[in-house]
Amino acid sequence: MNDEALVVGVSAILGTAVYFYVGLRLARRPVSPETRLPAMQFVLFWLGLAASTALSAILSMIAAFQLPPVGLVVAFEYYDIVVVAAALWGLICYLWFLYYGRSGIVPVTFLYILEFGLLVYYVSSSGPDGVSVSYGTVSPAYSTSSTIVVTILAVLILVIPEFVAAFAYLRLYFRTRDRTIRYRIALVGGGLVAFFFLDFVNFGSLSGGSLVWIFIGRLLVIVAALIILMAYYPPRYLRERYGVAGISDSSAPAPS
Repeated sequence: MNDEALVVGVSAILGTAVYFYVGLRLARRPVSPETRLPAMQFVLFWLGLAASTALSAILSMIAAFQLPPVGLVVAFEYYDIVVVAAALWGLICYLWFLYYGRSGIVPVTFLYILEFGLLVYYVSSSGPDGVSVSYGTVSPAYSTSSTIVVTILAVLILVIPEFVAAFAYLRLYFRTRDRTIRYRIALVGGGLVAFFFLDFVNFGSLSGGSLVWIFIGRLLVIVAALIILMAYYPPRYLRERYGVAGISDSSAPAPS
C-alpha cells in the first residue's frame, strides 16, 4: 500500500466536500441584480475547485492500492485542465469586478482560452506514456519535454493572475472605513493569497515524505478556504466583538 497516496486521497476527499460546501453556501447568498453574474462566477471557482480535487482524490485512492492505468491518468489530466481553467476564469472575473466595479469577462476569457490551449498542447506534445506518483499525487509521466516557451507561459498564466488579483483586491482595504467591508476584504483577499500559496507549496517534498506534514499541508489549504467562507458568514463571536455583519444580516452592506 502507498501510504502517501492514501493520505493525499483521504485529504482530497475532505477538501472536495469543503470546497463543494463553500460553493453551495456562496450560491445561496443574497446578491443584487448587478452583482449576480460575478457572484456566480465566484461560485464556479469553488465548484470547479471541488471537481478538480475530486479527480485528484480518485487517482490517489487508486494509487494507494495499485498504479492507475496510463489512459485513465491522461484522461483525468485533460478533464482537470478544463475544470481548472473554468474555475480560475470565474475567480479572476469575480476579483476584476470587485476591483474595477465592471465586468472584465472579455480579457479574462481570452487569457484562459490561451491557458487552456497551452496546457492541452503541453500534455499532448510531451508524449504521456506512463504514470508518476510523487508524494501521493498522481500525474502523467512524459517521454519528452514540451517547448520551453510554452511551458513557461503556461506556468506564468496559471500562477500569476490569482496572486495579482488577490493583492489588488487587498488594496481596497485602505479605501474604506466600514468595518464589515474591511473585514470581508481582509479575509477574502488574505484567504486567497494563503490558499494559493499553500496549494503551491509541496509539503511532501519539503518534509521528505512525512505523512503528517503531507496531511497538515492539505489541511491548511482547506482551512484557508473556510476562512474565506467566514468573510461572508462571520461567527457570532466575531460579529459581536468587532461589529461586523454577515451577508444575511439586514444591516450588512452590499456584498463584496
